[in-house]
This record gives sequence, structure tokens and C-alpha cells, in this order.
Amino acid sequence: MAYSLDLRMRVVAAVRSGMKKSSASQLYKVCQQTIGNWFRLEKEQGHLNPKAGYQKGHSHGIKDLEAFRRYVDTYSDYTQEEMAIHFSVGSSTIGRALKKIGYSRKKRIKHIRSAMKNYGRNMKKK
Repeated sequence: MAYSLDLRMRVVAAVRSGMKKSSASQLYKVCQQTIGNWFRLEKEQGHLNPKAGYQKGHSHGIKDLEAFRRYVDTYSDYTQEEMAIHFSVGSSTIGRALKKIGYSRKKRIKHIRSAMKNYGRNMKKK
């Protein structure tokens, strides 16, 4: 979380009025490097405003879940990787979105069938 504009202005004003950066750092509980960054920011951009519009939290690749549900219904035979290419996200993002809309991921039927055959054979031997 970014420091408030009010705190930034107070720290910069204190240093300008003669306080050492190390003293201001201890008084305001701000790293000296951060104070230096604020001076550089003010020199380069002319203000101390914190950056706005940067992403907060985990990436949310699929915003419209209803459109995603229609896509999944239309292309139900696609794998997560194929859907990920279409939406330009990772396959794990597709997996989370599928879970949100209440769909389970596709299981590998042939592996399940062969496992069941082996299970049946093992049961007959005992």
C-alpha cells in the first residue's frame, strides 16, 4: 500500500527545513531510501502523488464470467490449455474460472477405464 500524500509532503517538508533524512526516517517510520525516492519523484514529475491505476491483488484474467460460460458451453471439448490460448491467460486461470462458474475440469476417461480394469484384475487374484 502506498504512503499517503499528506505523509509524503510532511516528510519532504521536514527534510527541506533542515532535518536529516535519517532523523525523518526514524520520526515518520519511513525508510531513508523511500524519502530519497520521493525527492526524485518530485524532481522528475513535479508532484508527490502515489502511482494510481496499478493492479492490486491477484490477476483477474477473465472478467465476464457469463461470456466465459457461453464459450465453455460452445467449445466444451477444448482443453484448459486451448481455452487459455483463446483468452490469452494461463491454464490455471481457466481452471479457477471454471471452478467459479461451477464446472469441473475434464477428466481423462481412458486412464480411468484402464485403472478400473487393473483394479478388477487385482480383485480376482485375491
